[in-house]
Amino acid sequence: MNRDLSIIVLGRVLQVLIALVAIRILTTFLSPEEVGNYYIILALLAFFNLVLLNPPGMYFGRHLLQWQRSKNLLNALFVFVLWMVIVAIVAIPVSMSVYYWLGYEAKFDLDLFLIYIFIAIIISTIHRNVMYGANTLGYRKEFVIYLISTLLIGLICSVSIVYFYYNFALGWLMGVVLSEALMLFLIFKFFIQKNRLNIKKIKITLNKDKVKKILVFSLPIGLTTFLMWGQNTAYRFLIDYQYSAEVLGYIGVGLGIATAIFSMIESISMQYFNPIFLKDILDANKEQRTNAWNKIAKQIVPIYILAVFFTIAMSEVLINILVDKKFHDAYVYIMFGVGIEFFRVMTNLLNNVSQSEYKTTETIKPYAVGFIVSLGMLSISDFGTNYFMIPLVLSIAYLLVFIYMYINMRRLLKIKYKFSMYKTIFMSLPFFLVYLINDVGSNLINDLITIFIFGLYFLFSSWLITVKNNTIT
Repeated sequence: MNRDLSIIVLGRVLQVLIALVAIRILTTFLSPEEVGNYYIILALLAFFNLVLLNPPGMYFGRHLLQWQRSKNLLNALFVFVLWMVIVAIVAIPVSMSVYYWLGYEAKFDLDLFLIYIFIAIIISTIHRNVMYGANTLGYRKEFVIYLISTLLIGLICSVSIVYFYYNFALGWLMGVVLSEALMLFLIFKFFIQKNRLNIKKIKITLNKDKVKKILVFSLPIGLTTFLMWGQNTAYRFLIDYQYSAEVLGYIGVGLGIATAIFSMIESISMQYFNPIFLKDILDANKEQRTNAWNKIAKQIVPIYILAVFFTIAMSEVLINILVDKKFHDAYVYIMFGVGIEFFRVMTNLLNNVSQSEYKTTETIKPYAVGFIVSLGMLSISDFGTNYFMIPLVLSIAYLLVFIYMYINMRRLLKIKYKFSMYKTIFMSLPFFLVYLINDVGSNLINDLITIFIFGLYFLFSSWLITVKNNTIT
């Protein structure tokens, strides 16, 4: 177990380092307006990923261990890939309509825009599901190697394209998907070992009842993820329309750093604990499933709280290190982004309850509230130059989602947060010593030393609070 955790942490540390270098280079080579365009493209791609691909992807992940055990993994993946191709075809007219409706002729070349959307939907989705599926199957070391290799090649490809050929947002994104395509063969070959494709078996298995079962599982998730997309991502279209792509660039950079930190912590936590959770709920009764969720929550939630204090205290140090100096004022958006990200990851943790109980419809209403509050408030409000109000509205919306979700999940399982809140907050207070010992922004070396020292303290605190106290009380 400790060896697996060490491999995961090492992999994620390397992943974060590459991602941080990527942010710095991205904000150096691209103008604030192009950075805004970068977030617009990702918002559109996220729609197809979250609404149409993520629900069957969750079903695929939920049954991964069973399919591997019955040697049906390649058969299941083949059906999933067919669905990806259908989604990619549907995405072409949808993306073209968005392109002309929102007047993106001056932002993107139409042909390159559509080519990227089509390729990214297929390649990125296969790459993501196969790679993370390998981790679920227990191939920790291989997962880390393939993940880091993909990121390094992607960074090299993106930098090469924007520096030598096409200095625009689409150029950077094409480099990312190119690296995924280059690595896909190796990852795919490893993932499907000892499995063979059997079309006859697929036809027999994929009957009316099976399709209905998949739809019953996926459709509520699809509606939920649409609402999540509307709350988390659709605001980018509103900001670009009501204000400008440049404003979106600044807000996107600040929120993006908060997202990167919490996504890293969430990924490390769930990459390690999710396979354990899936094994614990396999053939388990209701009480055992409750204990399984309580167990991972006790380990993960204190880390999320530590991350809140760490990110707020280090916001200006992070912005000085991670992005070009023209984006310095975006550190304010990191602070507000912490609220969004904390309630997002806390809600994601609660989503495990609905999936373990196959009651995914219970997640719809909470996200509907967040969808209405966030987009409704942003649509009717004109904040002038008070751009910080935008992430504040998003934070409030996600707080409401979390509260509503917790109430709904408590009806399914008697879940509890069993950890010491006081101990966690007390361990978080030393992060604010940064304001006493460092003149933020005065020297890049000082900022790097500061983030290194407090980063080590964050890791030590996480270990002290969770690993040293890992029994359910």
